[in-house]
Amino acid sequence: MSAATSQPESDAKRDAICAAAIVVFSARGFSRTSMSHIAGEAEMSRPALYQYFANKGDIFASAFMALVDGAADASLACLGSGQVSSQPTGSIAAQLDGFLQRFEGDLWERTSASPYGDDLLSAKSEYAPEAMGLVMKRLMSGLEAYLKRVSSGGRSVAAAKQRAGWLDMLEFSPKGFKFDQPSTVIYRGRLTALAASVAADIAAS
Repeated sequence: MSAATSQPESDAKRDAICAAAIVVFSARGFSRTSMSHIAGEAEMSRPALYQYFANKGDIFASAFMALVDGAADASLACLGSGQVSSQPTGSIAAQLDGFLQRFEGDLWERTSASPYGDDLLSAKSEYAPEAMGLVMKRLMSGLEAYLKRVSSGGRSVAAAKQRAGWLDMLEFSPKGFKFDQPSTVIYRGRLTALAASVAADIAAS
């Protein structure tokens, strides 16, 4: 088998393992999941997993990266993917709400649906902080470009400061909204209110 054909097959197998791992981690949490559980869900032998991943933490990091990367893609699409030539649909409030819902809302719904949400969040901090950091950098870069497009303040220092404030609100407020472990409906409602508030401020600027 040539290297040209083996690499796509290897990538496909890794993707399949990650998809299986997401199912198992959601159902069992990180601590209660073993390599055997993942192998069973992926319909392969446990030794075969080690051809693609070093250990359970390695699988978790890759699976989590795939999950949040997909969420980030969906989130940025609501803003026109951060590209000047794109034309996102709906009002600014709707676009910002879509951005927040597709990333923060969807991930919170998935995490809170698992009885092992705290365990998964702990594993994320231990095994995937770099992955999360890269995704958040990409998200915030796209959001910053969007805010420059939709606001009318131009390049002045005051306008830049105002955009930085919106960026901080949209990045950090969703984290505070989780403090009381709200239901998905309540959390999504808070995200919608945040989007409407920032959009109103943009319109008034």
